[in-house]
Amino acid sequence: MSALAAKPSPEEIERRRRAKQAERAANPKKKVVQQAQKKQRDPAEEAKALREFRIAPLIDAGANLQSRGSYDDVVRQLRRASIAGVAAVVLTGCDVDGSTAGKDFCERWASEGSTLQLGFTAGVHPHDASKFTDDTLQKLEALATSPFCVALGECGLDYDRMFSPRDVQLAAFRAQCGLAKRLGRSLFVHVREKEEGEALGAYRDAVAVLTEAQLKPEKVCVHCFTGSVDELAALVEFGCRVGFTGFLGIAKRSGATREAVAFHKDRLAGRLLLETDAPFMMPDKAYLPSSLQKRLGLRGGKNEPAVLPAVCRALADALGRDAVDVARETTEASRTFFGFDDASSDDGSDD
Repeated sequence: MSALAAKPSPEEIERRRRAKQAERAANPKKKVVQQAQKKQRDPAEEAKALREFRIAPLIDAGANLQSRGSYDDVVRQLRRASIAGVAAVVLTGCDVDGSTAGKDFCERWASEGSTLQLGFTAGVHPHDASKFTDDTLQKLEALATSPFCVALGECGLDYDRMFSPRDVQLAAFRAQCGLAKRLGRSLFVHVREKEEGEALGAYRDAVAVLTEAQLKPEKVCVHCFTGSVDELAALVEFGCRVGFTGFLGIAKRSGATREAVAFHKDRLAGRLLLETDAPFMMPDKAYLPSSLQKRLGLRGGKNEPAVLPAVCRALADALGRDAVDVARETTEASRTFFGFDDASSDDGSDD
């Protein structure tokens, strides 16, 4: 047959359309059944894939779960993470309500006896610094008394979006640094420079505030680092810990950050933490091909703690190291920073 086959006549097109309508009318449930079959999950196969995906026990230093889904949905994600070798997850608190929800989730999870450890942080993100008051500080101090509170934060400076004025961000950040110093707690920090135009000095200002508060560098983690060689140099000089996410596995965006990691790799030893920052920062198909995502049961392109082995592999590639070694080093650093014990992962559930 010629590649340039004749176009069907209007009469033939109409005949085909009517035939399809007749077929749909005769089989009204066919499409619904096909969709149901397409969406059907096989928990046993997913669990097998998750176990094959694991590297070594890992700790997710930051996941935004408690304000973006029901408790049952979070439980589903945590069980999947445990099967994938995640031994502990930290629920990041970005305001008082989110921090309180994190505490409530941790208490409920602990009562159910899973081996995966769950903690939360208590803090106010710079986006919400305009809402920070003395009453806010008192509420954060009360939350810090919970045995499940593993750090204060997320707090810091965001000079890119500027949802709160610069001076207001600085004031809220100083207050939370002061609280961490007074209580002797670890601090989970957000720093983001202006992405377009002239830099405003977010990393310079953040290090100045942390130094002014006389916080021990090893008790500070600047999380979700996405900056440059010079910006990472500021953190290396200060001596704090640095958290890395699946951003490193997003090839089109992470070139400068991967360069920074490679440049400073010798000075970062023992300071690295892994985090998913779920549901954000999903690594791309180089680390999570579509076929693998399907086998793992990942839904809608959203990140979750079970993806942490891919984050570990992305960081290992940036460092030029073996993923198993990076897993061990980052897990030990997270245990020290957050105070988790040495329990293993995988509660044996296939759900």
